[in-house]
Amino acid sequence: MSDKFLNFIVGVVGSVTSYMFGGWSNLLETLAILTILDFITGLTASAIEGHKYPDQKDKGLNSNKGSLGIAKKALMFTVIFVMYKIDAILGLNGTLSLAVGATYFYIANELLSLTENWARCGLPVPSQIKKAISILKDRSGQDDKNKE
Repeated sequence: MSDKFLNFIVGVVGSVTSYMFGGWSNLLETLAILTILDFITGLTASAIEGHKYPDQKDKGLNSNKGSLGIAKKALMFTVIFVMYKIDAILGLNGTLSLAVGATYFYIANELLSLTENWARCGLPVPSQIKKAISILKDRSGQDDKNKE
């Protein structure tokens, strides 16, 4: 790959990031890293489950589930982009902005998902963390049932 092409790609990514998110912040970097790690650990956990339970069709790698996961990750960044634009309209910035709040929310969500993936891989997870995840899942399930 030529240096000019690489410089062009870096310039385009930098420009798009600056436009969409006001630049590359530590929060955005953390979210991006966690998103990539969550995707990798999700693939790993699915592969392990597929080998562990070959007779169960809902276990293992599934391209449809993977595609949906990627779409959800893209929508997550779209929400942050929209919040950043609303912040600009309202004149909000700093730690009190909508985009920062949304980013913190998604960082917490990615950390929970990573922990679940580690458990699915068979890695030890402290019982307190398992209990907290179970409570959060139960509460979100109850909210979904109440909406129907």
